[in-house]
Amino acid sequence: MMGFRSGYWQNLLSALLAIPLLTACGFAGDEDQVRVTVIEDAPVRINPVGTRLNFSSSTMRAAIAKGLVGLDAEGRVVPALAARWIVSDDGLSYIFRLYDAKWDDGRQITAERVARLLRERFSELRKSRLQYDVSVVDEVVSMTGRVIEIKLDAPHPNFLQLLAQPELGLFRAGHGAGPMRLLSEDNGIKLTRFDEPSQEGEDEEEEDDRWVSLRSDPAATAIARYRAGGVQVVLNGKYHHLPLVDAGDISSGDLRLDPVAGLFGLRFVRAEGFWAVPGNREILAMAINRPALLTSFPGVSAWQSRLKIIPEALDVDGISAYPDWAGMTMQDRIVFARNHVSRWKASEGPVVPLAIALPDAAGADIFFKRIQSDLRRVGLDARKVALDQKAHVQLLDEIAPYDSAQWFLKQFTCFKTTVCLNDADSRIAAADAATNLQIKARLYAEVEIMLVDHYNFIPIAVPIRWSIARPGQRGFAVNPRGWHPLNNLVGIPIS
Repeated sequence: MMGFRSGYWQNLLSALLAIPLLTACGFAGDEDQVRVTVIEDAPVRINPVGTRLNFSSSTMRAAIAKGLVGLDAEGRVVPALAARWIVSDDGLSYIFRLYDAKWDDGRQITAERVARLLRERFSELRKSRLQYDVSVVDEVVSMTGRVIEIKLDAPHPNFLQLLAQPELGLFRAGHGAGPMRLLSEDNGIKLTRFDEPSQEGEDEEEEDDRWVSLRSDPAATAIARYRAGGVQVVLNGKYHHLPLVDAGDISSGDLRLDPVAGLFGLRFVRAEGFWAVPGNREILAMAINRPALLTSFPGVSAWQSRLKIIPEALDVDGISAYPDWAGMTMQDRIVFARNHVSRWKASEGPVVPLAIALPDAAGADIFFKRIQSDLRRVGLDARKVALDQKAHVQLLDEIAPYDSAQWFLKQFTCFKTTVCLNDADSRIAAADAATNLQIKARLYAEVEIMLVDHYNFIPIAVPIRWSIARPGQRGFAVNPRGWHPLNNLVGIPIS
């Protein structure tokens, strides 16, 4: 185990010493009452309103504000406000028929109101992580009392997955439509089943005793709460928290790794001197011993390395974006890189150490020391800086919200980083506008080749997302979206 500082052990020890206190707040095992904590690196307020939601807030919004569709425990799209839908052959029209349902204040849900709320929400989300996706929406119209149509400018093969994102859960004047409702905020957030308000003269339904409590904690505290029985589920674990799982003695059966797709690597945000040359940035990509880096982390044996941007499952036949050196042995790569660096230094002088912005966490220290060691083997060096300090590269650690080449490529446009290619941006725009899906896919594949050769991003691995839950936890399943709806944990259906 590499790179621990005393502060991490002190934080962990403090959390673990709190176990007797947390145990006093424990509870008997009742599958109808589940306590959940979400790992957040900084103190956050759980607030489901807005466009830039932290994970805790997204989790709450999905629980109390359904969209047209949602995600189930296995990450699949399921009906929510919409009972069913049809998609036109050209992929430009989505027609949804709504359930006969009410908001939590008893008002009827109508197509006209849902269409208006969607138009407003799509506009708001143009300044969010979904900004590129919602830009494809041309028009939202109500057709009858319970039918709406969404028209697109260009086909978006993953549009239903987009609509299932928590940001597209709908509030009407602060009122959602379930599947859960806020029960109390006295000691953390407690959510229970959403039941439509009874009409005058109708019998009141018996109160549901199923509930989920939701809170957020630093990783060490979350793990300590789980060990003490103070929570049953821990969500949103990432790579830099993994050493705490090992130190907290969490059983391998309780550690759940989601098979997510996404990006985990170094994105250049500043390129100068040696690092301004794509061929020199390629040396960084060659020098990293990915298998050795990934096996430096405790408790994870199947972490997959990556050499390209887009997952192989989305590749286009006949187009390969793997770098030319992909077939070289690690030793041959080291020799090549060392010779390249020596020639550069002989003609241009010393190379400034690569400044890497990383979080202040034990796992980030392991990551940095491994990268630094690999660079030193080829005559380069690195230094770690805080996330808010000036850096050459930042660690990009993001889950793809859906399976699309477009999402992966859009993370490296000139809007995202100044180390970019205008030609690649132009080709992405052409692909976005293409109505033929085969042409669209081929254009995206060509962009990947351009970006791989530009080396403004150094792929390292697939992202790691983990949770902690006992093997028999109801309504919990690992899934490709890394998303775990609260309602499923206590057997409450989304619709």
